[in-house]
Amino acid sequence: MRYRPPSIVQHLNALQAAHGWLPPDALNTLARAINVPLHRIEGVASFYPHYRRTPPVAHRVEVCRDLSCAMAGAAASLAALKAAAAEHEARTGERVEVAEASCLGRCDRAPAALAHHQVLRGPAELQAWLEHRHVPEHMSPRTYRLDPYTDPAQRYAAVRAIAAGGAAAEVRAIAELKAAGLRGMGGAGFPTAIKWSTVRGTPGDEKFVICNADESEPGTFKDREIKAALPHLVWEGMLIAAKVVGATRAMVYIRHEYEAERQVMAAEMARITDLAHALGVTLEIFVSPGGYIMGEETALLEALEDRRGEPRNKPPFPGIAGLFGLPTLINNVETLAAAAAILARSFATTDATPTDATPGADWWRSEGVRGYHGLKFISISGDVEHPGVHEVPTGTTIAELIALAGGLSAGRSLAAILPGGASSSFIPASAVDTPLDFEFLKRAGSSLGSGAVIIIGSGRDLLELGLNVTRFFRNESCGKCVPCRVGSQKAVELLELVLAGQAAPGVPALLHALDQTMAQTSICGLGQVALTPAISVLDRFPEALAAHPPRRPSLRDRA
Repeated sequence: MRYRPPSIVQHLNALQAAHGWLPPDALNTLARAINVPLHRIEGVASFYPHYRRTPPVAHRVEVCRDLSCAMAGAAASLAALKAAAAEHEARTGERVEVAEASCLGRCDRAPAALAHHQVLRGPAELQAWLEHRHVPEHMSPRTYRLDPYTDPAQRYAAVRAIAAGGAAAEVRAIAELKAAGLRGMGGAGFPTAIKWSTVRGTPGDEKFVICNADESEPGTFKDREIKAALPHLVWEGMLIAAKVVGATRAMVYIRHEYEAERQVMAAEMARITDLAHALGVTLEIFVSPGGYIMGEETALLEALEDRRGEPRNKPPFPGIAGLFGLPTLINNVETLAAAAAILARSFATTDATPTDATPGADWWRSEGVRGYHGLKFISISGDVEHPGVHEVPTGTTIAELIALAGGLSAGRSLAAILPGGASSSFIPASAVDTPLDFEFLKRAGSSLGSGAVIIIGSGRDLLELGLNVTRFFRNESCGKCVPCRVGSQKAVELLELVLAGQAAPGVPALLHALDQTMAQTSICGLGQVALTPAISVLDRFPEALAAHPPRRPSLRDRA
């Protein structure tokens, strides 16, 4: 099957941008214009949460309800913002809609809210935005060790050298990534060289490179920083990957909440259009119509093919049969930037002659500490003084990361750690000296996951936090498979009973059985890990369960 440009989703995005919603007559007109049955368009429009089916009010404020923001007082912020909106409407007649939303990728601004892509924090900033339509963000320029280019004029030297070196340089590039031991930074940690080699070796008339920039998991926002600060490394990583695997199209799939980052990526793409054309690669940016599930690589492909974003059964894997059934390389933002950084240090000149030397791999391996290799971008949030993104050597301990974030906040002591984002397991405070590394965290009973460390201070109800994460996965389930759709809802109901002191003694065992069933039968990773955080609380923090003993029914309850 030959590539065809996406049509339905991009047209719907344009309609939403123009009207603020999807008017029925506009959908009818679109169906006729692109010669697609209306039911196909409705099937797509009804799936994605970004699309509105009713006319919008003047302004909509989305308030994050998930873990880091909940810990920072999202419920109180939601109430205060609603009160401020009501006061504004009474005073001016201008309506402001305030609604809860899933993670906005602004955990460093918790409790976070978005209004027309402006990040707001509390009613004072909302009022300032309503009056001035702008809230200034004070951001200092940052430099990163990952970036090999001290002079902007030097950028893209690696891809030029690889293109000039032909097949020998392409093979050498894969060998360099293998020697470096680079692994995928999106959560799975799959060896990058193997993935690139698979797509390179798979025959196909067309191939694609896709940058998965749809991070949407609570606590995870490090890719947002990379796109904002190092867009040239992301694009160079994509161009190198395209040359190595034989792809002619490379696209960034970015969540719609990251409008500022999209603009940065688009500006950089415009600067390198001539270079991409000379390399025979077409670049594009695809804005996601919403949903955490779109970070799953096959659901992402479904969206690109103008379908509902429901994960596919695997195999086949995207490297063999991906976009439109063609070989497709899908890498995370950080993975592609790291690949470019490694290879830029290997192909420092235009001489791409094969050699046994591995300067890029040697540099990467030297950047770790305690025997580990490479650099890692980590987002840290929760009960720390200064949530944010840090570039650290792999092998840096959780304790050292907490110190970089200014220590624990509000005089709290450390109670627990969620080291790999919302899909990882809580580990106790005694594990604070664990290095931030794939294998070591696995041995500690958790995972490095999406590169998101959430710090839990004393005084927190861990079972309530586990419920918050379970609700997130329930809310974000695509609903395609029964185990995830029904199981996540049942898990929420059971955990709510536990927290209310109304659960029967066998409920914890029932939650364990439900977790095992979902892990074994759900189609994708969402259902397979949806109960992981809550189960880790039950297993490792018995005091959290003991704090919610089943209460005896009163005479009124019995009646």
